[in-house]
Amino acid sequence: MRKRILLVFHRIPYPPVGGDNLTNSNLVKILNQHFELDVIVVAFEKPTDEAIEFLKANTHSFKIFYYPKWRCILNSLRTIVNFKPLQVNFFYFPEVQRYINKIANDYDLLFAGIIRTSEYLLPFDKPKIINLADSIGLNYKYSYHRTKSLFWKTIYFLEYPNMLKYEKKTIEHYDRTLMFNKREIDFFKSNRIIQMPQAVKKHILSYEKVDTSYNNFVSYFGKMNYRPNVDAVLWFVENVFPLLPKEIKFQIVGANPGKKIIDLGKKDPRIIVRGFVEDPYIYLKSSLCVVAPMQTGGGIQNKILESMALGTIVITTPYSAFPIATQQDNVFLIAEEPREWAKIITEIFQNPDKFSSIKNNARNYIKTKFSYEMFENKLLNVIEEVLKNKTN
Repeated sequence: MRKRILLVFHRIPYPPVGGDNLTNSNLVKILNQHFELDVIVVAFEKPTDEAIEFLKANTHSFKIFYYPKWRCILNSLRTIVNFKPLQVNFFYFPEVQRYINKIANDYDLLFAGIIRTSEYLLPFDKPKIINLADSIGLNYKYSYHRTKSLFWKTIYFLEYPNMLKYEKKTIEHYDRTLMFNKREIDFFKSNRIIQMPQAVKKHILSYEKVDTSYNNFVSYFGKMNYRPNVDAVLWFVENVFPLLPKEIKFQIVGANPGKKIIDLGKKDPRIIVRGFVEDPYIYLKSSLCVVAPMQTGGGIQNKILESMALGTIVITTPYSAFPIATQQDNVFLIAEEPREWAKIITEIFQNPDKFSSIKNNARNYIKTKFSYEMFENKLLNVIEEVLKNKTN
């Protein structure tokens, strides 16, 4: 008889756009393949028909608790009283807790899909795993010092100490915590943390489509309603793009661009805002290079991994590069100051063959370090260990 797992999310991980959704959709597929998987989703966004179909196809059963966003925002005010992080309170509803209380003992393993839903499973003395993935606390701490937005600087300043404290507590209350970033793992210093490889989509590693009309484009790839992506694009356009040869264009590939991003394309014909596209990889694969000039945010950037998996030249900051590889691995290029960025991009434009080894190294590196198979094997080993130890 297959073991039963209850998995709690704060959104349906479909479509697999963005690093968190990709990881969580992989998580659901793997768990459903090997266990009897039930999923609970606490969401403030109404699920699409496609998202519902994904859960129907990849779970034994599922239940969605939908709340309007204003209810979630109202929940956040509890922070004044209970001192828990805003976003933990944002997704916490007593009705959901009562439901989980009724069914939790029917499962062999409880699994929190993210720190934002971890509160629901804390009370139970059962085998428990949390996919922390990235530390939101460390992400916010770093972003507080880097963002120019006064609103977000205030949010980050208020939230990061509280979140770090909560993350440390959660790690010690779960049997195992899954994280990607070694730098963040070293910060928490807990033997309950397991380093997990991020997994890229299988087909990207053999993707070969190109369109020569994009050869002179520098590309940025990512969800454009995610604040760190917005910060990165705005920084690049303001500080680096004016220093590049006029023949070079810049394209922004990613869903949900806001007004600030759309306006960039209106002001400069050399900037193309593509928004959501069915096949983003043809733009990236055909580009001169892909840039990830992250000024805020943390963790492992999935946009970097996917671009490397395509065999493109990626340029990023030291902060984003470190969790993936070192400069000595020769799998990407690193820049900090605007003139350094402009110099590297101009060199690629003038002499692309000089950097061909980086393309090959990048794809091979992802194959050996960040494959779906590695993620699956590690995940199943961790689950087996937790179930065995708890039983003993």
